[in-house]
Amino acid sequence: MYINSLSGGTMARYTAKRIILLGLCWMYALLLHAQLAERFSRLGMENIRTVSNAEKQIIAYEDRVYRNSYEGVRKAIETALDGNETKTICLIILDENGIPQLKIEIPAELSKRFHRKECTLYDVYAEMKMGTQADEELELLKGKETIQRSNWRPDLTVYPQLFLENSSFNKLYRYYISLAPALEMPLWKGAELTAQVIFPIVGNQKGELKQIRPGIVAISQGFYLGRNIYLKAVGGQFTNHRLGGQVSGYWRNKNGRWEAGAKLGLTIYSIFDNAGWTVNRSKPKVNASIYGRTYLPQWNTEITVEAARFVYGDYGIQGELVRHFGEYTVGLYGVYTGGDANAGFSFAVPLPGKKYKRWKGMRLKPADYFNYRYKMTVWGEYVDRKLGHTYNTVPGENRSKGFYQPDYIRYFLMKTTKTR
Repeated sequence: MYINSLSGGTMARYTAKRIILLGLCWMYALLLHAQLAERFSRLGMENIRTVSNAEKQIIAYEDRVYRNSYEGVRKAIETALDGNETKTICLIILDENGIPQLKIEIPAELSKRFHRKECTLYDVYAEMKMGTQADEELELLKGKETIQRSNWRPDLTVYPQLFLENSSFNKLYRYYISLAPALEMPLWKGAELTAQVIFPIVGNQKGELKQIRPGIVAISQGFYLGRNIYLKAVGGQFTNHRLGGQVSGYWRNKNGRWEAGAKLGLTIYSIFDNAGWTVNRSKPKVNASIYGRTYLPQWNTEITVEAARFVYGDYGIQGELVRHFGEYTVGLYGVYTGGDANAGFSFAVPLPGKKYKRWKGMRLKPADYFNYRYKMTVWGEYVDRKLGHTYNTVPGENRSKGFYQPDYIRYFLMKTTKTR
């Protein structure tokens, strides 16, 4: 009887100690959770959500701070490593509409080795796991509190515009330069409002190009359907005088080296000039395309092949090759449509300013990149027949901004770390 009584008392004390220990661990986990979210908030990241269990700490965030995608990833990795020494770290990077783009996983053993100074940050970049699919982690994050929401907090971004065309016999070049500030404001998850105004600065053009006029004015809604399938719907006034709507979608494989997508648009002609706003109410034009894209990590190069029905009903194919030189991109493209051909080049160059903070909820900033697309054929039958016409639904669209291909991110993280 005595032994049983003693055994019961010992068990009670053991249970009490265990409960206290579990409580302390739980409080520590909550403290770590709060500290990590606060660290990312101080870094300037938005839409931050975190969750942890015994083995893993998951952090999802949106980077609207850093111009350079891999520089933002670098800061996030350093911040996560500083706040975690024992658990596997999983970072989920979201795009400007809260849609997942990249997953980075740093195993617990790699994190421990880094803190014991047995490996460098370069080694962490080389050994960490990277991919594009994060369905399991997103499920764990459901219902968790979102810190530093970006909803209804606008960016006022000033885009430079340059037009050059040598299609006139009485002028060496037709040209104009303008500034096109755009209010870009997230509304709710996946939704964004864009309202742009174009201010002419200098040029030798007449009519519309000398007028203050709207640029892209649109509302978009993005969706993530799981299994790396993304959809987007957008409606409003687009470039090249198109007014209407477009639905697009794409799929990526787990390592981000292969992508396939499609889009379907329905638009009418819309122009702002001396006569005011003119809308052609004839039958809307249908444009559609399907494309395939691959990323070649050996050369940091993307190859895209697209089959399309263009705005004015001509059918054709387009191929484009884009090379990434860090933040700079240079591309060549060719189009064959309606029995005729065209070609050209494009580039995107980073503009001054690497990081932008909000001022009383608003962020005023220049565009992250200056991008330009040049067509070789701008006169003759190709133009007269309106072949190859398309449009953009996003201001300053290019292949540098928000580029989160895993091989690209790893390569330039390691390269820029090695040269520091």
